[in-house]
Amino acid sequence: MNSYPSSNQNNKGGRGTTGKVLLWVALLLSVALLGFMTVWAVRSNPLYSNAEANGLSKYKFIEQCKDKLADQLSEFAKQPGGAPLGASYNARDIVSSVNEGISQRPPANSTALPPRIPGWSMVSQVKVSREGFASQTVPFGCQYEKDKQVQLQFPLAQQ
Repeated sequence: MNSYPSSNQNNKGGRGTTGKVLLWVALLLSVALLGFMTVWAVRSNPLYSNAEANGLSKYKFIEQCKDKLADQLSEFAKQPGGAPLGASYNARDIVSSVNEGISQRPPANSTALPPRIPGWSMVSQVKVSREGFASQTVPFGCQYEKDKQVQLQFPLAQQ
């Protein structure tokens, strides 16, 4: 008979518990990392907004603005000699151009800025294309005051 044991039957408290502890530690660290990444992603979400204070979420404001622009482009296409127009947006530019609140003009004799009106404002660009013609980048603007309709300014007048 061999005096050295060939299996781990006699050693019941050795490596088995160490492996289980390491497995649990790895599992807990994975869950903690996942929780941290979720919190970080939610906080850095560019579309996060206070819909209650502004009357509309930033995402809905952008979508309503794009819908108004699509309606305007289809109206241009219905005019005599008109043709369907295509529009393409740079999503990053649109999201970064949205400002919370609407600035008011200060009174003539005032040195303090007036409070901002709850809502959203945006100035961005859209690439408009028509079959047979080169596409053009055209500036446009949108504004929304709480409890009112989204207003589109297209094409945006250059100042």
